Amino acid sequence: MITWKIAADSSCDLREGLEPFPGLSFSIVPLKIRVGAQEFTDDASLDLAAMKSALAHFDGPTSSACPSPDEWAREFEEADCSVAVAMTSALSGTFNSAVVARQMVLEQHPEKKILVLDTKSTGGHMVLVIRRLRELIAQGLSFEEVAREIVEYNREVRLLFTLSTFDNLVKNGRMNKLVGIVASKLGIRIVAEASREGTIRVLYKIRGQSRALDTLVAEIKRQKPEMEGKEIIVSHCNNPLGVRYLREQLEKELPGAQVTVMETQGLTSYYAEETGILVAY
Repeated sequence: MITWKIAADSSCDLREGLEPFPGLSFSIVPLKIRVGAQEFTDDASLDLAAMKSALAHFDGPTSSACPSPDEWAREFEEADCSVAVAMTSALSGTFNSAVVARQMVLEQHPEKKILVLDTKSTGGHMVLVIRRLRELIAQGLSFEEVAREIVEYNREVRLLFTLSTFDNLVKNGRMNKLVGIVASKLGIRIVAEASREGTIRVLYKIRGQSRALDTLVAEIKRQKPEMEGKEIIVSHCNNPLGVRYLREQLEKELPGAQVTVMETQGLTSYYAEETGILVAY
């Protein structure tokens, strides 16, 4: 029996929930968040409250670090066929690290088949890709068929998000400094998307969370007016009230859509910051 491995970096926010079956295994390859001398590993053992507290009480530089090639390579060595689901290469070295790992493993095991997928996104977008991968593998498709189908599917998935705080994005060069500073000072929420190139594209600057969420719903409806039976994944960083309102609006404006709510974990909490909301569809 051919064995499969799906390995995703921890920015997908999954800790469990992908049901394996004989011949398929699933692993999370963690990123790390550095706060001064402290380092937090974004895995199931992460104390998210402690990480947020450390960030809130530290005035110096903070950063995130991608998994090493060795960490990815260990995952690829475990199966005949592997798919690495990586966050956008435009904002992280995670994808490139996995590419290096692929080369390392294939030099020693040329018979293995490994796809490294640059999702051009993060969060719930990656979850949708992972779940689609499981479906394709369960159908008994060949590696080449799975690779072709998932690359095409990844192009169809979109990610929108709304943030009110941009400090870590700006400090780490993930967002235009002037846009972030002006928005923060004026108390503005942005509605943005993961662009086709994998960068952050600001679509709207809006005062007030409800108006920002309404705009987000309208943008989803404009892009994909028919969502009957389709899955929408909403991730949030400590914003249950905002998510409740958003879910109600999504179910009202896009009847038949299947809305799943998740909490952001280490890496996405670091960049989304308090009250940030991401929506993948």
